[in-house]
Amino acid sequence: MIGNWYDFKSVICVTGHKGAGKDEFCKQMMTKGYASVRFSDPIRAEAVKRYGVSYTVEQLIGIGDEGRRQNGANYWAEQLIEFAAKNKWKRFVINGARNPEEITNVENAGAPFFTLVGITAPIMARYERIAKRGQTEDRAELESFLRMDDTDRGIGQPADGQQVDRCMARVPENRLYNNAGTLAEYHAWIDAVHAEIELRYARAVH
Repeated sequence: MIGNWYDFKSVICVTGHKGAGKDEFCKQMMTKGYASVRFSDPIRAEAVKRYGVSYTVEQLIGIGDEGRRQNGANYWAEQLIEFAAKNKWKRFVINGARNPEEITNVENAGAPFFTLVGITAPIMARYERIAKRGQTEDRAELESFLRMDDTDRGIGQPADGQQVDRCMARVPENRLYNNAGTLAEYHAWIDAVHAEIELRYARAVH
């Protein structure tokens, strides 16, 4: 067993399609006292070791798949949970689950105070956000984005690889958001999710 699961007060796992708004969700939760870490952080660190700062999304996917294939589907999740336990975080959000086994591992770590959230958006809106974001691994060309999106969703991927669509299928309806509206509307939904989590926690401990 990694860490002391029951030291955690609230663990949120965020899944969703690329460019849908997962980062914004985590930023808002940080204003509410949550720490934030990405599933891809240890993968990105490995990518920098291998390729320098100019790594590509394809290289990130390859490293992620390699880690799960060699060490089990929950390998990256275990690293993040251990990191959170060592840092004695009480409330934290993990951004970017891409395989259902990762969600299961985080849920086991955070139980009984675990919340799964899913964010999606229309594909062209997501493409435009990606193109504006200018991250090192992002590709502005639509054709490249569509290929990357298919891989991310799990099309043609092995069971232990990228499987965002399968992750999204696990999200309860009231915690699944279609980020097609305004930023104010999105923030209002995040506030409502936070209020529900805090109420559930308060009821559980009293």
